[in-house]
Amino acid sequence: MTADATSLELQEERGLLSKLRFSILSLELVPGESISERFLEAQFNASRTPVREALFHLIRDGLVIREGRGYAVAPFDMEEIDEVFAFRDIVEPAAVRRAAQMASVAETDAIRQSIVSGHQKFTPEKWLELGLDFHVRCAALSRNRCLAAAMQDVTMRTVRARWLSFASEAGRATTHRQHSEILDLICARDAEGAARAVLAHSAEVRQEVRDAIESARRFMGRRGVVGG
Repeated sequence: MTADATSLELQEERGLLSKLRFSILSLELVPGESISERFLEAQFNASRTPVREALFHLIRDGLVIREGRGYAVAPFDMEEIDEVFAFRDIVEPAAVRRAAQMASVAETDAIRQSIVSGHQKFTPEKWLELGLDFHVRCAALSRNRCLAAAMQDVTMRTVRARWLSFASEAGRATTHRQHSEILDLICARDAEGAARAVLAHSAEVRQEVRDAIESARRFMGRRGVVGG
């Protein structure tokens, strides 16, 4: 295989993974829904190898599960969600404390510009990108790759549920305000204030997520939610 062919194949794989991840995170593919390689090939006009590669990554991310010889979109697991937020409440305060000590003005300005742009020019695609991005970028300001990776994982595991509670303009405004406040505290070098702010934000998001999933149980069906 030539270098050009390899490059095109990698681009196809990355493009398919992005499209499939968005379909799951935005609930176009419903939690608990069975999916097959053939279905995804037809749905996304893709060949078998990129589909299998995308499924491998989505299983790793906890968005797809094996179901017999096929696959299914991972259901919402209420116990896992509680565990994820409990873990987040350990990791994120540590990350923002370090961020408040280490962050540069240029770095915080770049994050602020992105959250302002995302709020002013809202689209589902942009919000999902920013929803994954804000907390991970703040954690990255800690200069600790393990903290940033941990926030990447926990954010990915909650952003799909977060979307259920984010359809209203009021909900988006609240999130924008809270993110701005967290960033303000990091900029002010207020490590403890930033830690308290992310804990308060996390508690509110956790309750919103649980309420939204409970409200959507009927829409998703019995297979869409597991646990109490």
